[in-house]
Amino acid sequence: MPVKQMATVAVDIGHSSLKLIQTGVDGRIQKFVVHRIPEGCVDDLNIVSEDALIKSLKTARQKARLNPGKCFLVLSGTDILIRHFTLPILSEDELYRNILNEMTGYLPVDPEKYYIDYKIVEKVKEDNAEMYNVLVTTVHKRIVNRYKSVLGKAGLRVTVVDTGENAREKLLKHLAAQDKSFNICGGICILDLGTKFTRASIYHNGNYFISNVIKKSGQQLTEVIARNSGKDILSSETMKREIDFLNQPHPNAELKSAVTYEIDSLLYEIARLFDYYRNRAKSAVHTVFLSGGGALMPGLVEYVGRHLGLPVYLSSMLLPAARSANTVDHRGFTLLLNAYAATLREE
Repeated sequence: MPVKQMATVAVDIGHSSLKLIQTGVDGRIQKFVVHRIPEGCVDDLNIVSEDALIKSLKTARQKARLNPGKCFLVLSGTDILIRHFTLPILSEDELYRNILNEMTGYLPVDPEKYYIDYKIVEKVKEDNAEMYNVLVTTVHKRIVNRYKSVLGKAGLRVTVVDTGENAREKLLKHLAAQDKSFNICGGICILDLGTKFTRASIYHNGNYFISNVIKKSGQQLTEVIARNSGKDILSSETMKREIDFLNQPHPNAELKSAVTYEIDSLLYEIARLFDYYRNRAKSAVHTVFLSGGGALMPGLVEYVGRHLGLPVYLSSMLLPAARSANTVDHRGFTLLLNAYAATLREE
């Protein structure tokens, strides 16, 4: 389906920060803010402290000078289940019943307690019969309804809920439609290096294919630096953001080795995911984009590219070229990727 840019406000809430972004119908970013939230306020998709999150949302909205009103919400987390199924070509009602039956085996509780959405990716042939390749996304109603309630109390009325995986798919397709030189054939990987974990998502021919949550995170890397440098966490976080441990010599060889080992362990898991994709899709990943706060670690883009043997870019390269003349810090777009992608809608 064609993808259309919307004039809207989008909200992305992570473990350590929330992002608000306002776009115009031309896709230009008009206002944005990245606001740090109290530690422990949100754990994965679970809101631990409603009051703290409401206060943070209000503060962020005021910083960005956003009026109360409608917004789109983008969610990412391990409690969102995304599955591919190959199903017979049926009527809409029959297809949905088949999807419910398939998902029952994956859901821990009654499917009635989940929002279940699906889209037909393509028609495929299986044993000489035409079938639907269906992508199904599920999330517990309790999670979505709680986010809607919290945002409502902060002056933001949620009208659309999207997932990070689906939002980024729309962005890739939108870019390909605008720029014929942007290649979405084969595999594209987006690595979201977050505070608590890294999520590697692979898109095949522009469609979401698979993702994997890797238990390697920016927080763990800061702790590794702290243990091997004797510094406190705050100083270690500053070192992580300012020093290229990966490509440059460092006087503390043990510290450099520990940081390199942590990144190499992450790359090992990513390489395994690439092998799985290659075996299943009979195709290879040809480009990698890095997003999230961890993507801004000095030297990381070069190191990942060298070790994977692939072109690797910050996700600021996914900001449409026609919008590149605006005042947004393009490196900072690595933090805004999901929120920006959520402002796109399939017609």
